[in-house]
Amino acid sequence: MFVVGTAGHIDHGKSSLIKAMTGIDPDRLPEEKKRGMTIDLGFAWMNLPSGEEIGLVDVPGHERFVRNMVAGAGGINAAILVIAADDGWMPQTQEHLDILNLLDINHGFVALTKIDLADEDWIELVKTDIEAKLAGTFLEGCPIIPCSSETKEGVPDVIASIEVISQQLQEAEDIGKTRLFIDRSFLLTGIGVVVTGTSRGGGFSADTDAFHFPSGDRVRIRSLQSHERKVEQVGSGTRVAINITGADREEITRGDVITSFPYVDNPEFFAVTIKNLTNSSIVIKEGRKVLIIHGTTETDAIIRPFEDKGIKPGEEGLAIIKTVKPLAAFVMDTFILRLPTPQITIGGGKILDVMEEYPKRKSLNELEESLIARKTGELKKICLVELEKRLFTARKGFLAFTNFSFEKIESVIESLISENIAKEYESLLTILAISNEIGSKIKKTLEKTHRNKSYLKGLTVEELAKRVKQSSNEQFLILLKYLEYTKTISRSNQYYHLSGFAPSLDETMNAESQKIMTEIKNAGHSYLTFEDIERKFKNCRSTLNFLRDDGQLKTVGTQFIMAKATWNEILGFLEKRFADSGRTSLAEFRDSLQTTRKYALPLLEFLDQLKITKREGDYRVPGVDFNERHIL
Repeated sequence: MFVVGTAGHIDHGKSSLIKAMTGIDPDRLPEEKKRGMTIDLGFAWMNLPSGEEIGLVDVPGHERFVRNMVAGAGGINAAILVIAADDGWMPQTQEHLDILNLLDINHGFVALTKIDLADEDWIELVKTDIEAKLAGTFLEGCPIIPCSSETKEGVPDVIASIEVISQQLQEAEDIGKTRLFIDRSFLLTGIGVVVTGTSRGGGFSADTDAFHFPSGDRVRIRSLQSHERKVEQVGSGTRVAINITGADREEITRGDVITSFPYVDNPEFFAVTIKNLTNSSIVIKEGRKVLIIHGTTETDAIIRPFEDKGIKPGEEGLAIIKTVKPLAAFVMDTFILRLPTPQITIGGGKILDVMEEYPKRKSLNELEESLIARKTGELKKICLVELEKRLFTARKGFLAFTNFSFEKIESVIESLISENIAKEYESLLTILAISNEIGSKIKKTLEKTHRNKSYLKGLTVEELAKRVKQSSNEQFLILLKYLEYTKTISRSNQYYHLSGFAPSLDETMNAESQKIMTEIKNAGHSYLTFEDIERKFKNCRSTLNFLRDDGQLKTVGTQFIMAKATWNEILGFLEKRFADSGRTSLAEFRDSLQTTRKYALPLLEFLDQLKITKREGDYRVPGVDFNERHIL
């Protein structure tokens, strides 16, 4: 099934033509019937001579209701541009044609109506003018079919032209991501809330769950109707009425979206390409306030063009759009731009990226290359530029908000992996050229560190990130884990180093370390501090840190340092004393080590902190970790 929409100036016979073809009057509102003017969208359907059933959308032609026209045109596959023979080309004829072009409608023809009100010579003049005006549009060279809804002359020819288009149109693809942009929402007594629209990207089934955008609420599809017939399911590209439960009528309006999947991001920032209409006379500059119409959703927005000079009439350019209301947008969706006042269409374009935040102007140049690649619409390029956004990207849900099926996306990912362009690591995808480049910088940085400062255990995350000019964020941590996985680097506690590396002292530092250790051992239990050593051996902190990390030195809190043998002597005293009497006093501890209270008291307090000892009154007894004393 596909949907054909009308377009054209007010009072050119759009509704009458649909009624003549189908017998259905698309004008449903009492006001429309009273005034003889279409105000809102109207719907009908018919069977073509081949037996195929199609949907028809009738749009208003008055300039005040162009937003309603856009809401209807957004869900059609082909268009009938309706032009009255007695009037010829009119302002809304041009505006509607511009909108159809901007929405990427590629099939259609012209119905030249009301031929019963014009003579043959005039009709030929009008046809010649129409042919000239269609040059350069998707309707260039299309059939122009004279007809009259009053006499029914030419109406079979209009239907035959629709039949020809039906043979040219491809069946709407089911990408497994159904969206229904609501064009009507109403309450039926005894039934409940009903919404209507054209399904995109997939179908719906009765008695299944769906989701309401922008609230994110889960709703239930109670039943479905298509062309006033109850059905159990509908496919992509079908006009459908859905009876839903789980939401109030007040919460659901035109412009909302029913989806088959949770669209929870509620995005309000979009990178786009904009075409400014040749006849718009408006330069789209920084801060320009516009109305953006996407599907049936209309919202105020602000535009930030990439070019400082803006986007001039007849030009196309990249921009960022910030919307007031979120849009359930996919990459490659089309949209229309209008001015709030005066209400005129100035252009439209395609969404190239759904963004998490509003980028600063200085960062626009970094985005430009990737957005130009996205403009092609080629899935492989879109996959690549998406993966290049970050070091690692989750494979699950990758490019979920695009007009490509997950099957096609997965196929491209597999080809990128098989071509060694991308690699998967723990369900994450990375571009090998990027991760390898940064990985190579990390390896060279560590090689230099090991060569010049072999006494260091390695570098911390923050130190590494700074030296390779990366942020020490979650992405960088994943890269380090990946490099560990590939055995490019290794980690010891918080230090990263090359695999197989062990810290060591160079000849000068080794000689210095022997002197330091002799000094510390000679001090016995009159413990020295780091400051004591540094006063005697200038700039020796690196050597001291190495000796500490290597286990040759033991630090007592932040105060004292001692040789490992001295520490073992202290533990040996405690072992013997606790074995003999189960306790020791400060005085006994002091005298046994032949030291003073200045050293003995902070040492015992440090042992208490390690839970090797525990204070009970004036005595120390074994602590809960006494049996772990040799590894503490």
